[in-house]
Amino acid sequence: MNSSAKSELIKVRYIFALAFSFFIFELFLFLRSFPAEYNIYLRYQTRVQTNDPFWASFWFGSELTGEVGLIFRFVGVCFFIAFCWILVRRGQAIFSYLKRAVLLEGIYYLFMIPFILSLYLRPNTTIVNLEAALSYTLQIIFISPAFLLLYSTLKKTPIDKAQMFKWGAISVIGYTFALWIKHFLLMLYALPINLANPILVVGFLNATLTILLAGLILMVTFLPIIRKRRLSFNLRLAGVGFLLIGVHFVVYVAVSLLVQRYWDFMMLTEVWALAFIILSIGYIFKR
Repeated sequence: MNSSAKSELIKVRYIFALAFSFFIFELFLFLRSFPAEYNIYLRYQTRVQTNDPFWASFWFGSELTGEVGLIFRFVGVCFFIAFCWILVRRGQAIFSYLKRAVLLEGIYYLFMIPFILSLYLRPNTTIVNLEAALSYTLQIIFISPAFLLLYSTLKKTPIDKAQMFKWGAISVIGYTFALWIKHFLLMLYALPINLANPILVVGFLNATLTILLAGLILMVTFLPIIRKRRLSFNLRLAGVGFLLIGVHFVVYVAVSLLVQRYWDFMMLTEVWALAFIILSIGYIFKR
């Protein structure tokens, strides 16, 4: 195996490490979804007796729809890790697996729509509900269209590499900005903010800047691909962007060890993305 092939194989292994982290996190959420659905049903039984039956039922349906979306996402992650595993073991890219992973991740966010409507429209909605609804809405806008267009590109035979790289790059950038939106707004509506507390200042700056900077770096890095000028990009610069994504979650976990409120919301974050640090190593320290 020549040095170039070895370098590509090493990078694929780092991608597999990221996929494995994603899989473990989603497996945990998937297993937890079954008792969660039962608890949602118990809460519905209480709500329907004490609140407007229509809105109680609407809330119940929106919560169950979200749980169904979680199952779709888990299946998509299974396809993604299978794609990465075969690529590592055999050096073979099974695009039928990748396109299913992309499709299921893209439509996962659409399952949030009923819950978003519930947050916007319920009679007793609050500013916190509206901020959460805005977060989910923007995540859909930044992720689903790009992923569905990437899926449509992967579905064609033969695959147009320039189009695949273009929509792949747009998907990565969109996903990164969606991560920033999710965690920045989560900080605003759910986490404590106190600029007199050094630990909370770190949490505030981390949520405000780290992933945002990563998104800007990745946008600059992938712009030539999006414009179809070339299919290559600056690996080290991309690695810095991926590193910043991972650093955000390292900082979040560190703050959560000192601030209980951060810990309480840990499972509402995409903490699996901490493994972007591993992926960044394969790009920053290229061979």
